[in-house]
Amino acid sequence: MKNLLLGCLINMTLLSAVFADAEAPMTSMKMDGGTSQGSEMRDMMGAPVPFGIMIGMAGQWMVGYQYMFEKLDRILDGTTNVSQASVLNRFATTPTDMTMQTHMGMIMYAPTDRFTLMAMLPYVAMSMDELHRDGTRSTERSEGFGDFELRSLYSLYETKDFHHRFLVNFGFGFPTGSINLLGADGARLEYPMQTGSGTFSLLPGFTYLGQSLPWSWGAEINTTVRLGLNGNGYRLGDRLKSTLWVARQLTSWMNLSAGTSGEFWGNINGSDPLLDTTDEPTKDPNLQGGQSLNALLGITFHPQSNFFKGQEFLLQGDLPVAQSLDGPQLEKSFMVNVAWQWGF
Repeated sequence: MKNLLLGCLINMTLLSAVFADAEAPMTSMKMDGGTSQGSEMRDMMGAPVPFGIMIGMAGQWMVGYQYMFEKLDRILDGTTNVSQASVLNRFATTPTDMTMQTHMGMIMYAPTDRFTLMAMLPYVAMSMDELHRDGTRSTERSEGFGDFELRSLYSLYETKDFHHRFLVNFGFGFPTGSINLLGADGARLEYPMQTGSGTFSLLPGFTYLGQSLPWSWGAEINTTVRLGLNGNGYRLGDRLKSTLWVARQLTSWMNLSAGTSGEFWGNINGSDPLLDTTDEPTKDPNLQGGQSLNALLGITFHPQSNFFKGQEFLLQGDLPVAQSLDGPQLEKSFMVNVAWQWGF
């Protein structure tokens, strides 16, 4: 946890130093609209706003889709790589690699310039390869809807020139995903292969946006606080994610962004009585937590032609810089995020 906090602090310091002298005015991408604060802001400026954030656009809607592909391989215990053989000395089975694909649908509406509502629903497909102590191999698969989220975004404070804005986020997670998915043998799948949490969640957060043409920068903290125990007698660990970013407008239709994210997630409270903790580390509730520091690089396109009016496209890569896991656990190798959104 210390490495994660230190990394975030260093990046925040560098971010402040780079833009301490920025004075030129800036805004979000230009879009047609009424005489709202958002349209005034867009007429004044043109620097990039983070993907998925809609503020200052009273009466407008936005729909979006995200595809995320995540690959996990190799095994970490703390910060140390361990062999599959060493895991098999403790457990009957070890995971060898895993892929996760997420399709996320999103809809947003801004009833006022300062307040935005968002609804999100993921569909998740996962595959995990395993090695057994007797030398045989197998693959487990699962898919289904994840937990539905209803979020809100409110602008607490903004300067008149929109150089700086402070936003508060709050939301609820609803247990629409499954915690009872079965494998090909009819047995309950382990914790990481379930698509839902089985509990309600609180989703508080905070966002800072800084803008000065052709640059923008910011920081965000998002948390997931789990409530109660689910029907199988456990609660997933709480999560904290902090992100720092810098973006630059390269042309009128293309932005480049870079940043870092730090993540912390806790172990599981309670346990599923149908999962044998000696069978595989993915079935032990005390071996699910961890923390990571990641590097982000992305490019955003917002074509100017009438057919693509109001639309944006994002391609972003996510690579881990450092990880510490309450293992043995599979470590994250990379993640790719492809997204589209349309404001109207």
